[in-house]
Amino acid sequence: MSEDRFILLDAGASRPTSIPLPPGTTAKAGAADTDGRFTLVENHDGDALPHVHTFDEIVYVLDGELGVEFDGATHRLTEGMCAFLPRGVTHAVRRLSDAPTHALQLCTPGGWDGHHEDVAPYGTRYGVDGEITENGDKSRFYVLAKGEARPGRLRVPPAFSSKVRSTDTEDRLSLLEMVVAQEIPRHVHHKADESIYVLDGELLVEFADRVHPVTPGQFVLLPHGVRHALRPGSTPPPRVLQISSPGGWECFVEDLIEARSRITTGGRFDARKLNPIAAKYDITYEEPS
Repeated sequence: MSEDRFILLDAGASRPTSIPLPPGTTAKAGAADTDGRFTLVENHDGDALPHVHTFDEIVYVLDGELGVEFDGATHRLTEGMCAFLPRGVTHAVRRLSDAPTHALQLCTPGGWDGHHEDVAPYGTRYGVDGEITENGDKSRFYVLAKGEARPGRLRVPPAFSSKVRSTDTEDRLSLLEMVVAQEIPRHVHHKADESIYVLDGELLVEFADRVHPVTPGQFVLLPHGVRHALRPGSTPPPRVLQISSPGGWECFVEDLIEARSRITTGGRFDARKLNPIAAKYDITYEEPS
């Protein structure tokens, strides 16, 4: 059943893995959880030699300072910054000081848990003994400052900041940093799974007629095909990272912003007005009887 795919992990908890993870690393979602579209791990004090992946890697800094070495330059990443590291191109992620670091590592397609073991262990080749063969596109690399978003069809409020668009990942996923300032009414994603990592505040997640408070460091995966709702449980409202897999949520947000005056009643989303737009993205909102 789709409900069985629901995941709610406490801060610091890890999904079971078939291979050992490095110390200080926890698995939030593996390739088996996401139909191979992505994996998500949380790292403390990560430090890596130059290497090449068979998957794209997104690094989002939660706390501390990381140096991303790419194409002869070192990019300094601090809290709230992220980098997109394309597959097939040499890079390294290092601590820049002795201070602790804390980051999320998103891989697409799923990589670290053996999804690509037919290519190389962990889908990774290290440059310890010489040159690394590169076959990637360096132009796909980018770094986003805190609060910065990927450009889209139109400019949206900072509360909906696209860090990775579906066009960046061949539609496998999109990643948004969002502030959930109002209730998102009950709805069903017919194709896309929705995953959320809470950065600040408390998010109330209604799933299968139960309400789950989700607080900083907790992770939840909401499988497609099951009704759910979201609403703020704190003041100020919660700030989260939201992964849509397959991607497309960022395009839906753009359509909502563009049509906002036509899809709200009394300042709140109106399901009857919302559904004609949502249908384009295989989403159905529950309309009042």
